Amino acid sequence: MAQTKAPQTVFADTGNRVFALLLDLILVGFVAGSLSGTVLSGAPAFLSLVFLYFAGMPLSPLQGTLGKWICRIKLCDRLGRRLAWRSSMLRAGAMLCWFGLPALIGSNALSNALGNIALTLVWLLFLLPWASIGFLPRRESLFDLLAGSLVVRYRSEAQTIFDAEPAQKPGILNVGGAVFLCLSCGAIFSVAATTQLDRDRRARIGYALTQVAPVRQKIEAFHEREQRWPAAHELGVADWTPYPDGGGYRLQADGSVLITFTVLPELKGHSITLRPARAADGKAVNWKCSADAGLNSGFLPANCR
Repeated sequence: MAQTKAPQTVFADTGNRVFALLLDLILVGFVAGSLSGTVLSGAPAFLSLVFLYFAGMPLSPLQGTLGKWICRIKLCDRLGRRLAWRSSMLRAGAMLCWFGLPALIGSNALSNALGNIALTLVWLLFLLPWASIGFLPRRESLFDLLAGSLVVRYRSEAQTIFDAEPAQKPGILNVGGAVFLCLSCGAIFSVAATTQLDRDRRARIGYALTQVAPVRQKIEAFHEREQRWPAAHELGVADWTPYPDGGGYRLQADGSVLITFTVLPELKGHSITLRPARAADGKAVNWKCSADAGLNSGFLPANCR
């Protein structure tokens, strides 16, 4: 008696999907770095390119992004056919909006505390749209459910996909395990993102303090020569000197240097003051660093706290 061969699951494995997404994110990051300093480096132009990539590649013969092609998986509709352009655009748009949510919250006008809490929650919940892959019968993410799409193995035929048995049975353990795994990974992302943001803020302040070092030297030399504090024009510096990527400094009438920030929500609108004072010998200059009350002291170097 001939034995019936069990039907092979056509739906993409979770590991392949995760690896494909990571490859696509690496590719997008590489493109972003390559376009830096060009006319396409602005946020609108770059987001348009990313949208065209995620929405257009599923309509190509590859039926998916380059990451999916490398992992030998593809996108299709529920009948196994190539994804329609409306579904592809809807899926790509939803993903792009979700990816952009941390940046949107990070640049909002909320208070620092509320903004940080919201950003932490977003990173914590970031992977939840993919949690459903772990328990839905056809391994759909929420983006797949929204667009009516499936992610299947690359060689799967339309009829095979249409007739395919469920890849898994939903159950409380599957649901709980998938959600717990995504929350755990999200917690790691949240900690990593928060740590990186703190480094960015400290680096921004360190960069600002480094940029005023030549001006401080000019002030010290002028004071040693004239025994008074200079005006900006006497040093040949502008009333306001901007930094290339946001913020700048201004020389005050009492010789102090006022640094202000125009980027990063936690720094924007805040300032640091470097105030000179005559030393006991009347010639040397000592600098006192202080920040306004709204600037988190944890971002400041030790001599400014």
